[in-house]
Amino acid sequence: MAEDLEKFGLFFDDIYSIRVQNPKITNETNDLKEECDEYASKLHEFKKLSQEFQKLSENYSKQVEIEKIRAVSTQNHLKTISKQRQGEQQFYQCKVQEMTQVLEKLKMEYQYLQRVESEQMEVINNFIQNQ
Repeated sequence: MAEDLEKFGLFFDDIYSIRVQNPKITNETNDLKEECDEYASKLHEFKKLSQEFQKLSENYSKQVEIEKIRAVSTQNHLKTISKQRQGEQQFYQCKVQEMTQVLEKLKMEYQYLQRVESEQMEVINNFIQNQ
């Protein structure tokens, strides 16, 4: 009798209720629905994790950009300091050369004055001896 009803699209399930759909198909449909729900749940969880990862990546990239800017700023500051030091070094080297020239001039003047003094002392000694 069950087979005669199956020809007309009527079926008996496990508890002998009449169904319009084959119980095997119903069970498979329910299993598929559960799997789909589980897949949707996992997909939703994956989406949340992906969004969190994206937020973390964006924050990390912002921090990296800030550090890059800070590093470039520091590098530029160090270059400026280096150029300033070079300028100071050149200034002081010029001063040293200038002072060296002044020293040489003063040494020559001192030697000249020593000769003049020696000549004057000689003249004085000659004058004293001649008197």
